[in-house]
Amino acid sequence: MIRIVDIAGAIDMSRVERNTSIYEENKTKPSGGGMKTTGRIMHGAGIILMSIVVAACLTLAIPKLVGYDGYVVVSGSMEPNIPVGSIVYSEKTDPALLRTGDVIVFVDELRGTTPITHRVVSNNPFTGTIITKGDANENQDVNPVTYDSVIGKVVNHVPRIGFTAAMFTSKLGKLIAALILLEAWLLMEVGRRLKGTDRGSEKQIES
Repeated sequence: MIRIVDIAGAIDMSRVERNTSIYEENKTKPSGGGMKTTGRIMHGAGIILMSIVVAACLTLAIPKLVGYDGYVVVSGSMEPNIPVGSIVYSEKTDPALLRTGDVIVFVDELRGTTPITHRVVSNNPFTGTIITKGDANENQDVNPVTYDSVIGKVVNHVPRIGFTAAMFTSKLGKLIAALILLEAWLLMEVGRRLKGTDRGSEKQIES
């Protein structure tokens, strides 16, 4: 004979088993897409930071390997063709071969030791001097450039990235670059692990 009490107990046990099953299922479910989204953001931020540092360093390192020297433009005398903050790349050339319209890097001893980037207006091989002018300037440079003062002819330039690249050439800049690279790697690694957390939870559910 089955008593009513036994039936009620069986119903209660069935309810407990169902609730336990639901609890176990919820415990193994992933917390949602929040961690995965955060992981993607952190991983992407790390890639962007690393790309900026690497690109800035390569703009100076690679040209040197092929014989070019890089200089950062700090004034607006060559705008708009060469904006402030650009890196100009020059190669050594025979000053006597420079023509009108060429852009050169030179030093004007009367204006200091900072290299200047201006355009050739005329070249006089007999006197060994060159008349220059900044594209944004109304007048030609007062002092002729002697052949000995010519550093090289500009062959190319990269706009806007000069100050960032120049910062990483100093001892402090190299330390900052190393710290940024470390931070970028940490962001990428933590982001990768956060993205992998959801995948691991999904595998547990499927098994």
